[in-house]
Order: sequence, then C-alpha cells, then structure tokens
Amino acid sequence: MKKIITLFIGLLFVTLSTQAKDEFVASPNKKVGVRFKVTPQDFYYTLFWDKHPITKPSSIKIKLKTDSIYPPDWGLTDVKRKTVHTVWTPIVGKRSSVTNSYNEISFLFSRPSSIIKEKKIVFRVYDEGIAFRHIMGPNEKKQITLVEEASYFTFIDGLNIWNYDGEKRPQGPESLLSIKGTRRYPVVMKCEDDYYWLAITEAALSDVGPMQLEFSKNSYGYIATKIPESTVTTPSYLPWRVIMVSKNPADFIDSDMLVNLSPPPKGDFSWVKPGVSFWDWRAWGYKAKDGFTYDLEINSWKRFIDFAAETKIPYLLLDANWYGDEHSNLSDPFKGGKAAQVRKALDYAKTKNVGLILYLNDKASVNFSVEEIIKAYASWGAAGIKYGFMRGKGQEKVRKTERIVKACAENHLLVDFHDGPIPPTGHERTWPNWITREYLHAQSDAKYAHTPSDFVLMAYLNTIAGPLDGNHGLFAHKNATDRPRIFQEVPSTIVAEAARTLILYSGLTVIPDAADAYREHLDLFGFISAQKQPWKQSKTLGGKFGKWILTMRQARDNTYLIAAANDHSERIIKIPFTFLKKGVRYNAQIFTDAEDATLEKNRDNYLVKEKLISSEDTLAIRLSAGGGCCIILRERK
Repeated sequence: MKKIITLFIGLLFVTLSTQAKDEFVASPNKKVGVRFKVTPQDFYYTLFWDKHPITKPSSIKIKLKTDSIYPPDWGLTDVKRKTVHTVWTPIVGKRSSVTNSYNEISFLFSRPSSIIKEKKIVFRVYDEGIAFRHIMGPNEKKQITLVEEASYFTFIDGLNIWNYDGEKRPQGPESLLSIKGTRRYPVVMKCEDDYYWLAITEAALSDVGPMQLEFSKNSYGYIATKIPESTVTTPSYLPWRVIMVSKNPADFIDSDMLVNLSPPPKGDFSWVKPGVSFWDWRAWGYKAKDGFTYDLEINSWKRFIDFAAETKIPYLLLDANWYGDEHSNLSDPFKGGKAAQVRKALDYAKTKNVGLILYLNDKASVNFSVEEIIKAYASWGAAGIKYGFMRGKGQEKVRKTERIVKACAENHLLVDFHDGPIPPTGHERTWPNWITREYLHAQSDAKYAHTPSDFVLMAYLNTIAGPLDGNHGLFAHKNATDRPRIFQEVPSTIVAEAARTLILYSGLTVIPDAADAYREHLDLFGFISAQKQPWKQSKTLGGKFGKWILTMRQARDNTYLIAAANDHSERIIKIPFTFLKKGVRYNAQIFTDAEDATLEKNRDNYLVKEKLISSEDTLAIRLSAGGGCCIILRERK
C-alpha cells in the first residue's frame, strides 16, 4: 500500500510540474501589471507600466546549500490570489495614516527530493510598483542554508542609473548597458526619454544579509539580486525585492511601500516620541559671545538642556568619548571617563523635561554585555542610544542589529545607528524605536562636507530607503573649522541648512550647532523648533532629480512647514499651496537667502518677510546657488 501511495504522489508531482502556467495581476488602479509564466524549469515575470513593458520575462531562482543541481526543478502545486485594502496608523512616520492597497498572487511549489518540501513565491502589485519574496518551508521546521539568489530584473529600455554608495555621494549616472559589478540599494533609474523612472530596493530585511545588485549582461538579464550565505530556520520569510515605477521620481520619496511591506509592531510602543535633538559633537570649540567655549563636559550640556527646555526641543544627544576613548575596548561604558558627569546631566535634564541620548561604540561589547549596558542606561534615565561602528557583515550584522533594537525596545530606549549600519527597509514600522540611522553621507562626516548637489541627489535617492540622520542645521558658518570636529567649511547657506532638516525625513532630526549659535538666530530657529512630530502629512511639492527639491510637512499642531534646497545653479521656483484648506488664510513667515549670500561668503545672511497665503496662491521664490527657502504657515485666527 505504501508503494502505491508513494507512486501516486510522484505521478501527481510530475503531472503538475510538467504543465506551464500563465497568470496576470494588475494593481488596484490598473497602472501596474505583472504577467507570470511558470515552467518545470523556471519562473518568469514581466513588469508592465501604463501598458508599456518595462522588463523582458525575468527569472527568479534561489539555491540551497544541499541542492545538487542549479536551478532545481520545483513543481507548481497551488496558486492563490487576494486583494487587500487597509488603513493603519503609524507611531512614527511621514503621515498620520497609511493606506495599504494591493493585489497579491502566491505560487506554491513542491520538490520531494529537496531538504524542504515546499516553497512559495509571493508577488504584491501596488499602484507604485511591485514586490516579491520567497517563503522557504512555509509548513515545516528545518535549518537550511541559502547560498545563492538570482532574481533578475531584465529591463528593456536604455536606462541611466544612480545608486547608494555609503558615506559618499551616490554613484551615477551610469548607463545600464555599460555598468558592471555590484551596487548597493536603493538604485534609481531613468528611461532615456524620461517616460518613466524606476527604483530598486528591498523591504522587511531580517535574519539574512542585505541584498546586493549585480550588474552584468548575460542570458538571464542585466541585474540580479545577490545575498550572502545565510543559515535560517524554516518557515523563513526572505526580504521583499521591490521595484517602484513612476513618471516622477519624487513619488519614490513619498511612497509607503516599504513600511506597508514590513510587519506591524509587536508590543506597546506608545512611549516612542519622535522629534528634534541637539548634538554636542560638532559644537565642541564653539565660542559664545559671553566667552564660554563648548566642550565635552557638563556645563556645555546644561547650556543645551536649558535652551532645549526654552524652545521645546525634546532631546540632546551626547556623542562619543564621554566614557573614554570610543575605539578602545578598555573604556568602561558604565564608569569610565566622564560617566559621573553624564549621570548628573541626566538628572538635570529630567528636571527640564529633556531626554538625553547616549553614544555607545560597538567596541564596548568586547568586554561588556550590550544588553546590560542598555539596561543600565535605561535605569539612569536615558531616552535612547546612538550606536556606532558595528563590526560584522551580512547575516551576522543584521542579527546583531535586531538584537540591539529589541533590547532597546524592552528598555524603552530609542536607537540611532551610525557608521555603516544595515539599510533601512521599512523597519520603522516593525520597531518604531528604531528612530533613524546614518544611511548617507551625513553633513561634515568622514571629515569632509558634502556639496549642495550631493545633498539634493541624496534627498531623491537615499531617502527612498527610510529615515536618515543627516546632521544638518549648521547656523554658525564663520570660523566653523576652528572647531575640532568640523574639518571643512560647509558649502551651504544658513537657510539651506535649516531647510535640509525638514527635507530629509527622520524620526530623530539631529542638529549639529551650539545652543548659543541657534540663539543668535531665534527667528530662523523657529522653523526647526516648529517641527513637531509625528507628522500629519508629508509631500514633495516639486523639484528636479539631483537639481532642487521642495518638501511640505504638516506638524501635529497643524503648522505647515515648507522647505526648498538647491544645487549650484541659481533658480526661481514656484510654490503651490493647493494642499491648504480652501477658504482659509494663513500667516506665512518666509525665510530666503539674502542677495549677498553665496557659498563663498555671507552664508549666514538671510531675509524674513510676512505674507498672507491661501490655497489659491502660488509664490515665486529665488534660490541662490547652494541656497534654500523655509516657510512656516499658521492658520490666521
């Protein structure tokens, strides 16, 4: 009897696996479509946008360490579809409610000879693009090792490409036909005739190493995903591979695809409060008008804390070396250096209702338990940690990051990762305390300042991934390089620096200057202190990729904030106000660069004017080279 049953199952598998199957799924608005073809040897998808084929049939494969052949033959055993339309409320984010609307198709495959008997490939089709993932061993518990993924993107048209490049200017533009080697995401691509733009990234990264993109022209396509070897336990939900498509690259910035693809949080995160944070690191050496010089000590911290309380800024971040040399594993993160002063500063900050965020270098984990350090800082009354220079790579680094975030969540601490962190992929939904990270060239980091063109390019590209700690907001440009942590003059006007704090979305907006520097320009600093998160809504109002950008965010107190940043070319932009309530007039406070403000001189000169604005108005604003614009809109009473 057993032989008969086994033979029957084998015949069923052969029958299913020898049949080719075609399927098609469209997005809710029918703009995006995907056609599938499944054969015994392969699985292909073709992406369409606006009835235009974007890809040729593109193959998706994955290989386990125990597979003796590649690609393995998997027999299709089931196809399921579903439609989802939900609205959810984020704890932190770019808007107060997020719509999640897509059509899904899942393909179940079987392979009796494999270490796992089943796997799924799941596609979700959104109005903004598509996402797909593997689910390995959905109904079994086994340990498997993934050694190769080859999910291809075989694009039809000639494309120009830009991509994330760590603490440097993003790479590009490069031609799809000439580019070779691996690149990191996000990747932005432009069709040669500007008919459409594409972005490639991933969502819900967990448990395995980050995806890399390999560019090479071969029989399978131009771009393939790669993951480092990773050992997982099934059921294993691999990250989503995401392709966004639009006529306007600004839509990628405003998209909610990555958070929608990420799991909702588990547990209570109502204690998480996003907002602006002062930062002591680059303020060291600043000389106030009363003769005081900022340094790594408690009197400087008290100046920050007092000004934070005065201006309703919720946080102060104390950076490296407070417990000793950050790069020495002999430094004691509990008692070393000026830990006693930090404890006193925490007590003082508590009386002012200001939260302190404490720096922690990965080197501290050599001789001390990270979990114990986190627990101790929480008991001291800290609001969060900034984690720097994490060692490791691939799966090891992802797992360690998740371990630290989890420990911080259990102790009600925010966490900001710096110095080569794992990519943001929608994590802010799953872990709302994972408030930001340095997934770009932060201002003045790596001992040099980025250019205005660099910033605008990063604003369009890096922000696709998620919250970014850009460290903008330098107000005192004159003699700034006299400070030990500012190595190069910042080629930006003071108005542009203020504007950039809004343009780069971050749950924690970390600003780099001394409290006294901001006190010198209280009117313009009002633009920063008005950034009351969580945001009610956000939108990119205008711009041109890599040239200039215009952003609007509505604060929780219903104040509207608008910011523009420019590259090296002076220009006139027009700001529409159609997002305002009809029939209501608003008092607008408008900050622009002074006529004599340039990147070479008079960077701190600006103009301020008041104006009544309604939804029917359009405002023309001059942006100087490397300059910007800031506008505060409050409903007229």
